[in-house]
Amino acid sequence: MASETREKIARSASRVSAATIVSRVLGLGRDAIFAALFGTSYVGDAYNVAFLIPNFLRRVFGEGALAAGYIPVYKQYLHVEGRERSIQLATRIFSVLVVILAAVVVGGVVFSNPIVRVWAFGWRDQPELFALTVKLTRVLFPFILFVGISSLAMVTLNSVGYFSVPALSPAMLNAFLIGTGVGLIRFFSGSLESAVMWFAVGTVVGVVLQIAIQVPLIVRTGHKPAFDLDFSDEGVRWVGRLLLPSIIALAAVQVNVVVDTLLATTLAEGSVTALRLGNRLSMQPLGIFVAAIATVTLPALSEHAAREERSLFLHDLEFALKLTMTFMIPSTIAVLVMGRPIVRLFFERGEFTAARSTPMTTVAFVCYSLGLVCYGGTKVITQAFYSLKDTKTPVKIGIVVVAGNIIFDLVLVRLWGLAGLALATAFSSAIGFVLLGVTLRGRIGDVGLKSLVIMSTKVLAAAVVMGAGMRGVSQVLEPHTAGFAGKALQVGAAAAVGLLLLLGVSYMLRVKEVMSVAGMLIGRRRWE
Repeated sequence: MASETREKIARSASRVSAATIVSRVLGLGRDAIFAALFGTSYVGDAYNVAFLIPNFLRRVFGEGALAAGYIPVYKQYLHVEGRERSIQLATRIFSVLVVILAAVVVGGVVFSNPIVRVWAFGWRDQPELFALTVKLTRVLFPFILFVGISSLAMVTLNSVGYFSVPALSPAMLNAFLIGTGVGLIRFFSGSLESAVMWFAVGTVVGVVLQIAIQVPLIVRTGHKPAFDLDFSDEGVRWVGRLLLPSIIALAAVQVNVVVDTLLATTLAEGSVTALRLGNRLSMQPLGIFVAAIATVTLPALSEHAAREERSLFLHDLEFALKLTMTFMIPSTIAVLVMGRPIVRLFFERGEFTAARSTPMTTVAFVCYSLGLVCYGGTKVITQAFYSLKDTKTPVKIGIVVVAGNIIFDLVLVRLWGLAGLALATAFSSAIGFVLLGVTLRGRIGDVGLKSLVIMSTKVLAAAVVMGAGMRGVSQVLEPHTAGFAGKALQVGAAAAVGLLLLLGVSYMLRVKEVMSVAGMLIGRRRWE
């Protein structure tokens, strides 16, 4: 039974990962277009600050809070009270969400000026930059409503076993923004300020398309869009009780990025954009692999918890953590040795210059990536708490993480500037990971810590060999990287050699998790 649920989690995660990879590749394409259009200029900084609040809420709702509060209750109703009651719950949550987020949008548009004064306090003496940021904020605030609706559609489909289409839906936003950016590059002859306004409009239209791709499947599963506002519904209240603490917990994690951005407005021009692009790149492994693992693990753990299947709960949690380490440890090493070539490949063109933009973004990219293992571990362990309907513990630990991040930020930004801001996030995430792990172990017992440490050590050894090989290939090809093809060859060849070395050493060290993933990718079953 345990092996069957493990295989189900892994195969569902692989499907989600495949869909997520498509979206992430398009996301990188969107960032590359953005970098080519605006580089690390003040215009790019203005867009990134204006998008700070909408993106903050997207990350909180889209990356777990809504799922944590909604899926366990939906599953409970589905198994105990039946399909009709679960559909009614979804309709009422939709209605509540629309009312609340619509109010947030109206408030954001009306009070955009004071909001920007807080978010960009370092720009108060730059009236043109400040005014542009206010205009962009007003355009981008409706994004919040639409991304909330999209997130609810995603978690509803996840709850009934559909993962691929929801994971693919963000690709619509990215694809539309790529099209918008290409159109601006080829056909637009106006100022950068006008171009960035059109890019903001494209951002809002893109998230509407993200909803549209999910509507047919939502209707097919019996969930018809309808308005049924009932704040007194017990299911709505139950979701609310679970949702509020989980929002605070995930917001605490995202506050780190917000604080980084706010302090970056006090640094040199382009620091906000470099920080965002570096963060975006560093989160790719997390978004592709760990988000997929967490997405399919929460429903499985919630079901085990509802049925009081403790042994299966522990088995699946241990497996999810091992899968996370299998991906995050090699990803960290790869970034350490290939950070600059990766930044050059994706961004170095147009307004994004080799002399200024590449060094700034590389520093942020590498420093953020030092926390990948802890980011991933935190994501999975937090899902375990949510599946147990405990959303308060992550909140308490999240507050500690935020406090630690702010302290690290204030100290390290004075010492190392941009690098200090990114390192502060990585250091504070380590604190959160350790505290969550210790707390969970005290509550449910051993989750296979010894086995996890042994496996992680072996993966690290294999990743170090991988990194050495990647570094060697990169240095050999460095003189031939003047054009895009040369940059792509450098990164691609290094990645291919690194992957072969990782698999080879893992095989010799008998790291069955790595070989299981490899077997899954080539269509062989190897779940032991």
